[in-house]
Amino acid sequence: MALPTGHRDGIFVMLKAYFDDSGTHGGSPVTGMGGLIGTVDQWTRFEDAWGAKLAAPLPDRPRLKAFHLSKCTAKDGEFQTYKQVECDFLTAEFRRIIAGSGLISTASVIDRAAWDDLIVGPLRVVLGGALEQCFINCIDETIKVAKAHPEGNKIAIVFDRGIETDRLRGIADEYMRPLGNPWIASITFAKVEDVYALQGADMAATESFWHAQKWLAGTDQTTARAHFLDYMKSIRGEGLIIDRASIISNVLRRGPDGFLLEGQPS
Repeated sequence: MALPTGHRDGIFVMLKAYFDDSGTHGGSPVTGMGGLIGTVDQWTRFEDAWGAKLAAPLPDRPRLKAFHLSKCTAKDGEFQTYKQVECDFLTAEFRRIIAGSGLISTASVIDRAAWDDLIVGPLRVVLGGALEQCFINCIDETIKVAKAHPEGNKIAIVFDRGIETDRLRGIADEYMRPLGNPWIASITFAKVEDVYALQGADMAATESFWHAQKWLAGTDQTTARAHFLDYMKSIRGEGLIIDRASIISNVLRRGPDGFLLEGQPS
């Protein structure tokens, strides 16, 4: 099922963003969030192509309920009987759908272990966990894209329902209060399995999460896996990695109460 991207509560939305998360499970050293931003027309092209590929993923393969990059790579769930070459080919096919739609990709990944070590006490009360910071970063990046986009005067943003909390809803409400330009018409949550666009966002989130893990660990800071290299070459995109040094820099700009010191940029 694909949810319509054109209208919500009688409001015509000009730009829409979808974000999925990765590394939110307990024990993950890294937490990330990534997604895709585009116009109603771009999302319509994307949804048509994504739905068609799910209906006929490969010759002699049955319809897929949803495409999840991690499950396809691990040959898990619906992909248990897939051969490695089939998984690679199908991943490339879905990646080409994203590239062909003209959507913009953005991701934010945080060294969660460093965040939990440094962001404590009043800082934790003010800033929350790594997931909350990724959530804020993705909204902020969407606003930046919208400000430079000819159709970015109104925005709707959708996140994975699996991360929905009272704190995240509170953050979303704060963003929706101002009526400036761009205007955030809605920030909502939906099930990844039900929304094609969130399945596309899953690819941005998962690829960024995998690469950032290696980068932060210092095991491989230059070479990404072939699928991710092709992904970044074929679309307009950017990524943000917040490491321990960046977190320390943030802490030094704040007072004992956790709030920014006077004169410090937000």
